[in-house]
Amino acid sequence: MLPVIAPVLAPVLLAATAPTTIPACTDPATCPAPSAEAAASADPAPASKPDAPAQVPAAEVPVKAKLNIGAALRGRFDLRFNDVGSAGQRRTSNHLSFDTLALTADYDSEKFFGAAQYRFYGSSFIYGKNGGYEGYPGEVQFLMYAYAGAKLSKEDSVTVGIQPVPFDDRYWGSSILDDLGFVYGMEEVYNLGIKYKRQTSDLRVELGFFPGSGPAVMGISRDAARYSTNIARADSYVPNGSQNDERKMVIGNVQYALINQPNTTLKATASAWVSSIYNFDTNDEGSKHLFAFSLTGSHGPWSAKALVARQDIDPRNAGRNDMITMGGFDGSYNVAAKGTYAFGEIGRTIDTGKFPFDLLVYANYGKFMKDAAGFKDSERFDLGAVWTAKDKGRIKVYSEFLLGRNDPFVGAGQFISGAAQGGDDKWKAAFMMIFGYYF
Repeated sequence: MLPVIAPVLAPVLLAATAPTTIPACTDPATCPAPSAEAAASADPAPASKPDAPAQVPAAEVPVKAKLNIGAALRGRFDLRFNDVGSAGQRRTSNHLSFDTLALTADYDSEKFFGAAQYRFYGSSFIYGKNGGYEGYPGEVQFLMYAYAGAKLSKEDSVTVGIQPVPFDDRYWGSSILDDLGFVYGMEEVYNLGIKYKRQTSDLRVELGFFPGSGPAVMGISRDAARYSTNIARADSYVPNGSQNDERKMVIGNVQYALINQPNTTLKATASAWVSSIYNFDTNDEGSKHLFAFSLTGSHGPWSAKALVARQDIDPRNAGRNDMITMGGFDGSYNVAAKGTYAFGEIGRTIDTGKFPFDLLVYANYGKFMKDAAGFKDSERFDLGAVWTAKDKGRIKVYSEFLLGRNDPFVGAGQFISGAAQGGDDKWKAAFMMIFGYYF
């Protein structure tokens, strides 16, 4: 982990001694790669995440009740360097297609708050006819989040509903795809439950109980028509697929600001996730234990994060217990049940002068190291940029160059088993651009 942490956090650690300044499916061709700039109740969204509701702890002055209704319409361009043709031949493909229609509602007042978002997919190359889809908008759709909450005091709040689970920060990096943590169901997960939060200037404490995952809504998969990556019941095309459901989740984190200056911050976060895994084939209950520690920092225009997480899942499957099926965006696939994940990102905002768009550039790398003998580790490198219109931020353009190895969402032939025993263990490349207008 040190090779990841040291270069990523060096600018922040050095800044601690500096004078303070005052600002600042069966294949990726037919199975969807997640787009992940979503939102929820408690944390401020990073600059690259456009549709997050505002922070919810009570303000020091009364807040006038306000209801905002919004929408987002997005398209995408994909250049896939390691695709395959209908006859199995290797080829480079390009696709310009519809991505998402999202409808949002946000409510805030002096004592109460709430938010919801519903998404529509379909009619794109990701949901093509070769994957069993008819190809019309809205063929895949789901509720992303829906919650309501109360502000108990200036520092304390309680939230009930389908909401982000409090495992580290909601977003770990700047990519619209999130990172491999999303693939393994660690990052940006929305489940049904209740959460308590206390937030002061230096300390954040969150603890939640979640009886179950968010619901699967509309698609052709058995149990995967949802935004989050959740433990799910496998579709018929997944070899050694399992039939599991995650229940009785206790999830929490503690974050402390080691440095909290106007131009420099450094926060340490420890997180835990303990739950029960029910198996529909054996009627047994297994378990999941997930722990993480991260450092998140900023210094002027620079930002950085380093994280390590440990996952131990005992699925109590009728067959293999070294893997478990997960699902999201209407596709299911297997992941390794036990392993260690390391992630690091460094980013910088660029002064664009009179150019009408703000610019954020970033680079991140993630690796999931699997315990099972013979399983090939999964890796992803992402070099990206986010352009945001300066006027009202209504236009956003994301561009990302991705390199993945045994990554379900980069390169053909990796989707079903890449995150479990691995695919062909070769590096795959792709370029993606997502462009949207936010009403």
